[in-house]
Amino acid sequence: MKRLKVLLAFGTRPEIIKMAPLVWEFSKDPTVDLVLLDTGQHFDWNMSGSFISQLGLRPPDFHLNVGTGGQAKQTGRIMQRSEPVIETVKPDIVLVEGDTNSALGVALTASKLGFMVGHVEAGCRSFDKTMPEELNRMLIADTATIHFPPTERCRANLIREGINPRDIFLVGHPIVDLLHRSDFKSNDSAVLRRLHLKRKSFYLLTLHRRENVDNAEKLQSLLLAISKVSERFPVVFPVHPHTRQSVKRFGLTPYLKNFDCIDPVPYPDSLALIRNSRVVLTDSGGVQQEAALLGTPCITLRETTDWMETVDAGLNFLKLSHQSLPRLMQSVESNMQEIQGRFRDASGIFGKRPVARKMLTVLKRRLQ
Repeated sequence: MKRLKVLLAFGTRPEIIKMAPLVWEFSKDPTVDLVLLDTGQHFDWNMSGSFISQLGLRPPDFHLNVGTGGQAKQTGRIMQRSEPVIETVKPDIVLVEGDTNSALGVALTASKLGFMVGHVEAGCRSFDKTMPEELNRMLIADTATIHFPPTERCRANLIREGINPRDIFLVGHPIVDLLHRSDFKSNDSAVLRRLHLKRKSFYLLTLHRRENVDNAEKLQSLLLAISKVSERFPVVFPVHPHTRQSVKRFGLTPYLKNFDCIDPVPYPDSLALIRNSRVVLTDSGGVQQEAALLGTPCITLRETTDWMETVDAGLNFLKLSHQSLPRLMQSVESNMQEIQGRFRDASGIFGKRPVARKMLTVLKRRLQ
């Protein structure tokens, strides 16, 4: 049997997390040569490098060190620096995940060089083209050869955009594999004890999207509205480095006194906080998924979401305006018992295990 050479690319913390099950599964197969490429889009060790070790992954074979920069500059740097790597490795397929500049840059480069591209988390759409991520994921869909949508809604999006159904494989989302690993289901008491928290007696806040944190008025309104929660429950806020810079730049540091601000935490601790919080407040797509899978109601601090599946299931609620946020938080509290009952009906919202193994089976059938 022909060996399968796979170049797996990532560059941000969410990509590392979501691609980890593929790395674990592919590394076990003696017929697969797996090459890891880290673009370095998240250049801060706490935001990227430490997650590699926390997830038990080996160091990447190539690191592009692209760092931060504007959209065009960063994407161009990723394309320029990934080209010689792809030409050297000559993979049977390049796998990218999601909607980052790393995924777009590597996918475009591989496609231009004549290599096949596989897209993990394909077909996810917010239908908001003001978001760079929405443009990225649409462009990746046009370059990809094999598409792995995590849900039927994502599959339908791809078909509506003209993707050949024979190139679409509905296998679920690899995050499902990750959250069932025993080392991420362990006792959460250590992190709760360290932060002096009791189970289901605190809110968790994560905030990092530029649409929220690069706008002084919007950021101030969010912090002010969410501070109302702290009158009843502690609000634990792992502050993203960029968010912390924005708070300081806009003179909003006094607003943080209403929250239990902490540095970004290791991934197992992040899952523990999501699982044990009363409600999650977030603008992160990944955290929305994790909350849905871990049984915690979520309020998304955006007017749109990439994961309408969670909204339709009644597990996730969109903030349609800053004025509506206090009412929304009150509504979630008032209907907590009913919301909790919905999680049982939505247990397969992102597919069933083993997702990574299903992806590998598809690749072998198509490429070997």
